[in-house]
Order: sequence, then C-alpha cells, then structure tokens
Amino acid sequence: MGDKPIEKWTARDFIVYLHERHLEVYGIKYVANNRGMEARNLKTMIDEYGAAIVRDFIDACFAAYSPTSQYPGVNFGFMFTYMRNRYLPPLLVKQKKVEQAEEDDQRAAAQSQINYGELF
Repeated sequence: MGDKPIEKWTARDFIVYLHERHLEVYGIKYVANNRGMEARNLKTMIDEYGAAIVRDFIDACFAAYSPTSQYPGVNFGFMFTYMRNRYLPPLLVKQKKVEQAEEDDQRAAAQSQINYGELF
C-alpha cells in the first residue's frame, strides 16, 4: 500500500495486505475460498469499524493463529467467522480509550486557554 494512509484503504488494499502478510508470517501463499465473500466482509468491517481497526484485527489474528499440518495458514473468511468475537472487542476497547483520552486532552486544552477579554 506504500504511502497510502490507512484511512484510505479499501477491501482491495486489504486483500493485497493479507497476501503479503500471509506469505511473510507463514511462508506460503494466501488461499481464500470465496474472494467475493471475503471482499464483502472486509468492506462491512471497514464501514463499521474503520480501516485501522481492520488492520489491527488482521494482525492480531495472524499473531494468534497457530498453523497445523492440516491448516498451515489462515484466511480472512476464517478470521471473520471464527476469530472476530475474540480478537475484535479488545481492539474496540483500546480504540475507545484512545478516543476518550484525546477528547480529555482537547477539553483540558480548551479550559486552560485564558480569555483575556473576560479579564478586563
């Protein structure tokens, strides 16, 4: 994806990312059963949670998945169906904490600004 900011990633960008990361993590080519369903599920997650969360979710799934001789790799269909309930909620909690901290910082900065017009 090169210099493309994560906020602009599409399902197509994530499919490229899945292929690259899968080869990097497991040393074998990425295999998907149903590319159309995979693209729709990616789009659904991007629309609902944002691209940064989707990337973090994919990374968490790659980190957690232990290959076996029968299943030496993992695909997004498996992640979406079987890993989402376990690995997505902690990412959403983390995102909420970051957003809350940013709001708190903005509120504190706004309150600390002195309105000199009110002093005189």
